[in-house]
Amino acid sequence: MKKIIYLFFLIFFCLGGLSGCGGGTAAEQGKAAEGVLQLHNHDFEEEQVYTLDGEWEFYWKQFIEPSSFPAASSSSVYVNTPGSWDEKIAAGKPLPNEGYATYHLQLLLPETIKESVAGLYIPEVATAYTLWADEKIIAENGSPGTAREVMEPDHHPRVVYFEPEEEAVDLVLHVSEYHQRKSGWWDSFYIGSADGIQKMRDKNVAAEVFLVVSLLVMALYHIGIFLLRPKERSPLYFSGICLAVAMRTLFLGEVLIQRFFPAVPWELGLKIEYWSACAAITFFLLFIHAQYKEDSDRRIRNGFLFLFAMIFLFILVTPARVYTEGMLVLQGSSVLAISYLIYVLITAMRNQRRGARAHVAAMTILLAFVVNDVLHYNHVVNTGETVSIGMFFYLFAQSFILSNVFTKALNDSEQLSERLEKVNQTLEEKVKKRTKKLSEANKDLEQSYKARRELMSNISHELNTPLTSIQGYMKGMLDGVVDRNQTKYFQLVYDKTLFLKQIIDDLRELAKLESDGIQYHFTEKDIREFTHELYLVYKEEIERKYITFRFEDRLPVSDAGYAVSVDPIRIEQVVSNLLFNAKKFTEAGGNITLVVEEKDDSGKSWISIAVQDDGAGIKEEELPNVFERFFKGNAVKEKAEEGVGLGLAISTEIVRAHEGKMRVNSTEGEGSTFYFLLPRTDSRP
Repeated sequence: MKKIIYLFFLIFFCLGGLSGCGGGTAAEQGKAAEGVLQLHNHDFEEEQVYTLDGEWEFYWKQFIEPSSFPAASSSSVYVNTPGSWDEKIAAGKPLPNEGYATYHLQLLLPETIKESVAGLYIPEVATAYTLWADEKIIAENGSPGTAREVMEPDHHPRVVYFEPEEEAVDLVLHVSEYHQRKSGWWDSFYIGSADGIQKMRDKNVAAEVFLVVSLLVMALYHIGIFLLRPKERSPLYFSGICLAVAMRTLFLGEVLIQRFFPAVPWELGLKIEYWSACAAITFFLLFIHAQYKEDSDRRIRNGFLFLFAMIFLFILVTPARVYTEGMLVLQGSSVLAISYLIYVLITAMRNQRRGARAHVAAMTILLAFVVNDVLHYNHVVNTGETVSIGMFFYLFAQSFILSNVFTKALNDSEQLSERLEKVNQTLEEKVKKRTKKLSEANKDLEQSYKARRELMSNISHELNTPLTSIQGYMKGMLDGVVDRNQTKYFQLVYDKTLFLKQIIDDLRELAKLESDGIQYHFTEKDIREFTHELYLVYKEEIERKYITFRFEDRLPVSDAGYAVSVDPIRIEQVVSNLLFNAKKFTEAGGNITLVVEEKDDSGKSWISIAVQDDGAGIKEEELPNVFERFFKGNAVKEKAEEGVGLGLAISTEIVRAHEGKMRVNSTEGEGSTFYFLLPRTDSRP
């Protein structure tokens, strides 16, 4: 687990480096002061870019044409960029978000750039603008106006190229905002050579394409897992997170959606950006709850789901100028939801749930990215949008966790198969040796003869039914009563032969157990973890019958755990027998619970492993005989279930070899509880 966490942090730093490369790194330079930015001391190298941050001249509620721009004076007003103009104080109070203004910046460029092509990277400017360079329009986004009715909103990053005719270049920018809560711009303008700006833009696009494609691949992969295992909802919710984050990434940063669908309306694009954030958090809540139901609170989860559903509807029915004002509600709700999920994961980690520790590390880093974006979009820090990278990191980490779980389950299954094969080979050899010893021994002949006669009588009775059925079908085929071309009768005959084989195998197993002919391989196990692993192994198979299967850990919390010396394969055989008996007599829609707890019996502390069901139950007069060989209750006969009646007898012998006890509690029509007690020991001699 530590190695996995170290890997996550390594990926985190790599992604940090990727985001840094993608954003373009500006050279060391000064900032604009009083509307002038001096870059004449810098050489515009091939990949070097420079920001236009600093003080721009600012003319509120004025659209000044470049040809009639006034000279700077002591009364000129300046605003710091990047930033919103509502941070500017005028007449003792901040400017409103809605309005229009003219920005002006004089660039002093090096002589080497004169009459060559320069590149300019323009970030998102809220919410429409026109940009001049030396009285020539070089960029437009939307249509700025002096009122909402006369402007057309649009904002997405652009790259433009122009040829400076002189070393001094005047940039004049008309901006208007009447459609959302933000104004001005919150990321940097960049200038440099044409190649330098283009390469910076290409890095930005490549980074976002990498994120989107990776998220889509992860989404498709987990949708495939869900289609193969539709009862397991976690992959479906995980793919929903991937799709929501991929969609949000398309509408942020370089706004890649504009490259594929340039006709998408501005208002619709902004709604989808907000909706995708709601959808991502919603799928997060469902995903974590599906993985850690025992550690989360359904009411809190439903409360958050209701809250984000209301935010979704609010965005749907209101225009951007209304719902963007509620951005803090969405941001605050997201931070609270992720904080709650971290609390759930910490609880799961304390309860020693698989993968919880690595999950906590990934979610904590994601929360840091979310908080950073909340601060960025509220102009507290200027780091750029990073939550997409944080989400990608989290999803990649979670994908690794899920893959690790599936791989471990597969490895455990392969190892168990190999061990069972070896055990079967060993048991067969033991049976042969035991048979040889019995043939050589000649003691207690009267008792052996009586037991053999009783055994043969029971065996004859059990074998007679399937043999009679086989004989009837075959006779019918020979006489022509049954059509030989009907494959269903061959299938019935084949099924009866399988049942005969089951009877013979069970008899052989019981004989070995009763004669102590099986060698047990005891090992120390934490019974809590061991029982939970068995629950996971049989969960899917039981729930395939539409039965709810639960695991209840009633052991007190203990750092030392509960050590029990067992043969894992044989104890699994006992639990498997009890589970499938419960499954057989529980109708669809019923419940089966695997319980591990500590019990006192005869003044001694025991570990109890119980299988509870709400099925048919057992009559009181039948309870003393349920562990006898070949015993079948009325419930079996009424359901016409084929059974040998040896499973519980075999289980009893295995538990006896562990110095334990088998018990049963049952009420007819209400269900049964079969359980066995194992002594809690530190070692077995």
